[in-house]
Amino acid sequence: MSDDARPRVLSITSVTAVSTIDGGDTLAAEVSGPDGGTVFLLIPLGAAGALITQLTDAAERGAQERRLHSQGRRPVPGT
Repeated sequence: MSDDARPRVLSITSVTAVSTIDGGDTLAAEVSGPDGGTVFLLIPLGAAGALITQLTDAAERGAQERRLHSQGRRPVPGT
């Protein structure tokens, strides 16, 4: 990471593979971008657990929003 204050955005189109490295302490996720390029995300296991939890929560909220939208309703903020 650099000292640049601007956030970096990484758009991915697929997860190609996930394996362990560093004796099992780190996940190496191989992902593909829209340009066909490959990027490896190195994620310590502790951070991976938090990422899984947050991704699951966000996916559940997204599914609820899609259900409400398909019924012509809007989600209630904070739920």
